Amino acid sequence: MQFYYGEQNMLRALDEAEFWKRQESEHAELIPLVTPNLEAQYVQKLHQFHIELSDMHAETLKYITSINRSKGMIKRELKMQMMHLIKLCIEQSQNFISFIDSLLTNSQAVSTNPSSQVVIRHMIRESQYFIGIAQLIL
Repeated sequence: MQFYYGEQNMLRALDEAEFWKRQESEHAELIPLVTPNLEAQYVQKLHQFHIELSDMHAETLKYITSINRSKGMIKRELKMQMMHLIKLCIEQSQNFISFIDSLLTNSQAVSTNPSSQVVIRHMIRESQYFIGIAQLIL
């Protein structure tokens, strides 16, 4: 993470959140595809995560649109709202990591599928990357 963005670091965090919320939403859809016979309760929870992550992605896009319309004149209130949104994104990513990490030990379908394990571990690392970047900026 480079800090030559100066005052624009919050915008960088918002861009990262927009990208990673879309990625995590796609990850929630991908896990059942790479894990045949994934238990129904996990498929259902992943579907719920997909919806929630997609909603958060849409929320980040709203802020990006607002910023673009403001032509860079970001009021303190908007900046505070952005910080709150980034914190919510971090919390959501932590919850997603916790859930998909639990699949590695609690799902019979995942525990017997080495490819699923590799994919899930990769997804965890990617979400951890986003959390690290966002926390650094905040």
